[in-house]
Amino acid sequence: MPEYDDDWDVPEDRDDPENEENTPDGEKKKKLTWKTVLLALVVFAIVGSLVQVVARGGFGGALNTTGSGGGSAPKKEQHSRQEQEIRPPKQPKTIKLGNQRVPQASGPIIVINPGLVTPGGSAAVEGGGFDKKATVDILIKARKSDTKGRAIGSVRSDRFGSIYARFTMPDTAGNRPATLVAQQRGSSKTAEAKVITGGAVGTAKINKLVGRPGDVVTVSARGFRPGEPIDVFWGRTTGIPVTTLRTDGSGGVAHAAIKVGVAPTGSSTLVLVGKRSKTTATAPFQMLAMYPSMKSKPYALKAGQRITLSANKFAPGERVLVYINSTGGLPAFTAQANGMGQIRDVAFNVPFGLKGRQTLMAIGDQSRAVVRSGFTVLPYSPSAEPSAFGGRAGTTLSFYVAGFAPGETVTAYAGSGSKAQRKIGTFQVDSRGKAAAVGSYKITPADESGVSFQLIGQKSGGVARASINMSQGRGD
Repeated sequence: MPEYDDDWDVPEDRDDPENEENTPDGEKKKKLTWKTVLLALVVFAIVGSLVQVVARGGFGGALNTTGSGGGSAPKKEQHSRQEQEIRPPKQPKTIKLGNQRVPQASGPIIVINPGLVTPGGSAAVEGGGFDKKATVDILIKARKSDTKGRAIGSVRSDRFGSIYARFTMPDTAGNRPATLVAQQRGSSKTAEAKVITGGAVGTAKINKLVGRPGDVVTVSARGFRPGEPIDVFWGRTTGIPVTTLRTDGSGGVAHAAIKVGVAPTGSSTLVLVGKRSKTTATAPFQMLAMYPSMKSKPYALKAGQRITLSANKFAPGERVLVYINSTGGLPAFTAQANGMGQIRDVAFNVPFGLKGRQTLMAIGDQSRAVVRSGFTVLPYSPSAEPSAFGGRAGTTLSFYVAGFAPGETVTAYAGSGSKAQRKIGTFQVDSRGKAAAVGSYKITPADESGVSFQLIGQKSGGVARASINMSQGRGD
C-alpha cells in the first residue's frame, strides 16, 4: 500500500513521472498539485494589490494613509472659492455738520432695497461712485469686522459708475444683521451696507392677504382666554407690539381693525400672542415693498445756505435716518415720519467744506426702506475792486468786495506766487458777503510797475483777485 499525505490526499510520489496518466492522444496529463494552488493564490494577491494602487491614483502618487479616502480636498477648494478677501473701505476726509462729522466728498456708496430681508428672500443692491463699465463683486459677511466674505454674485457698472443688481439672502444668514460689500475688481473702491434680517412665523386668518405698512386690515381670532390682552406683532414675536387687543367673553376677537406694521418684504405673518395664556395665533400676509421718494430744495446752492428736504411713503411714525455721502456710522440727522409716512420741510445749513455733487440717503429706521437723492454745492466766486487802478508810491488803496460767504473773515495778500505774496490785512464782510473800503494798502516804489492782490475767504475758500498799474490800467 502506498503512503498518503494527510493534507491533500494524493500520493507523495505524485511528481514522479511514473504516476502521470497517459491521455488518449498519447500525451501526458499532469494532476493538480498543492504547489500549483499556492502559486495561483500568490498571483491573485499581487494582481489585487496592483488594481488597488491603480484605483488610488496610479503608481506615481503617494498612498493615502489617513484612512479618509479621496474627495475631501476638492470640497475644501470649492469652499475657498466661495470666500473672498475684502479690502477695507477707504476712509474719506470728513467735515463737521452740527455735532456730527460727514464725508467731505461722495465716494463709492451702496444701499439695500429693501434693507429688511428674510433669509432666502430677495432684495436689490444699488449704488454709485464706481468706475464706469467696471466689474463689481457682491459679497456678504456675517460680522462687520470680518476680512473675508461669501461671494454671492457680481455686476457691471454703467457709464455713470452706478450699479443695480438683485440678490438672494443666504438661508444660513439667520436672524442677525449682516454686511453686504460691493468691491470693484482691481481697485480700492469698496462700499458696505447693513442688511437687517428677520424671520417669518406660522399661519392663521386675516381679511386681506396683501398690503404695505400703514394699511388697515381686519383680524379675527379664537382660542384665547376670555378678556385676555393680546399683543399684536408683524413678522416677529418679540419687542414692542404694534398694538394690543382684548378678547371677548368667548376668548375671541371679531373683526378688529389694525394697521399693518413693519416687517420684511415678501411672505410675512401677523402674530397674536396672549399675554396670560401665551397662546399664539398667526395669519399669513404678503408684505409689499415700500418705495419712498425724496426731494431737496434748492437742487444747487452754496455752502452755508439752507436746504430743505421732503419725503414720503415711509412707515407711519417711524424715524428716518438721513446720511450724507455715506451710510456708515451715525446719520447726519434724523427726522420723524408722520402718520402718513411723510417727513416735511426738514432743513439744515450746508456745511463749509462740501464741494460739488453730494449724495443724500434716507433710510427708514424700522422698515429699512431706502431712497437716494442729492444736491450740488456751488463754489463761491467773489469779486474785488481796488479804490484806484493806479498811483505813485505813497498812494493808499482800499478794496470793495462782494460774493463772499455771509459774515466770513477775508484775508488780503499783495504780490503773486506763494513766496512773493505778503499778507496786508484781514477784514469781515457783512451778512450779504460784501464789504466797502476795507484792507488799506500803501503803494511802494516797487509797486509802480504793477502789483496784484488776492483776497481769500477763510470759510468759503473763495478767491477774489485785483491789480493796479497793470498794462490794462484797471483791476481784474
